Amino acid sequence: MLNRMKNINSEQEAKFIQDRIASVERNVACLSQGFGAYSRKAARLRDKNDELANAVLAYSESEDINKSLSQGLSKFSDILSAAGGYGDKRVQNIETKIVAELAQYEGICKNAKDEVKQIFVVRDKEVARKKALDKVRDKNPRNRQQIVQAETELVQATSEVIKTMHGLEEEITTFERQKLHDVKAILLDFVSTELGYHAKVLELLTEAYNEIYRIDEQSDLEDFLKITGEMESEFKKSLRLPDTIPHSGKKSHRNRSLGSLSSIFSTPRKKSAGINGQQSLASKRHLSRSENEVNREDSESDSVESEEDEDPFIAKQYTK
Repeated sequence: MLNRMKNINSEQEAKFIQDRIASVERNVACLSQGFGAYSRKAARLRDKNDELANAVLAYSESEDINKSLSQGLSKFSDILSAAGGYGDKRVQNIETKIVAELAQYEGICKNAKDEVKQIFVVRDKEVARKKALDKVRDKNPRNRQQIVQAETELVQATSEVIKTMHGLEEEITTFERQKLHDVKAILLDFVSTELGYHAKVLELLTEAYNEIYRIDEQSDLEDFLKITGEMESEFKKSLRLPDTIPHSGKKSHRNRSLGSLSSIFSTPRKKSAGINGQQSLASKRHLSRSENEVNREDSESDSVESEEDEDPFIAKQYTK
């Protein structure tokens, strides 16, 4: 009865140890996967940080008007690059100190499970020896030699079970102690890595804030307005018309027109009749025709002048 209770206890203990190892293996595997995914995300964040630093640097190099903005962007790019360096070290620490350490537990748990299997092997051997002893007693109850031999083998098997159980208990205690120490150390390494990284990045971001705050908006705006003012002045010069337009031809026509009008309205001298009268009449007709031609020329010149006044582009062509 006592041996049976011992066997039941050993089986229960072995089953408990087996379940415990399986639980640790499952949970540590989940931790390893989680930290691995975290490391990959951190690596992608590091890469995106480098891309952002390059984009800011390109903007800084292309900015040739806002000098203050260009300097601020250049320093901000340098700070982002420094943060990327700390990010790279952070990823390496997570990979080597966290993920790699947790990955080792796959082999540790496998060895522990093999030790548990050994207890079931010796337990099955003990059960076989017990059955052999019962069989000998049933068949040859008077054969003392076979019974003693079977009893001896059963005692040896039981001793092996007890020894194996003691060894398994020591192994599982060592396993549990190592698991507690390793999980604690791994988590502390992770927290220390994150604290160091974020502390450095916080310093860099503070410096970046100060550099960006120093960007002189008013100075950059004045530089921009100065350049646009110069461009506007050059544009106005390219469209500016001459101040005076030569009208020499028009003045001559007008002078002739005024002269003809003065000749018409002037009081003619009295001449004798006959041939002199006919010559006077012919001269008057000639003057009238000249006056009409001059008036027509004046009207045409006035219409051209009005068109020049209305369209600066036409005036520029005529002045040329």
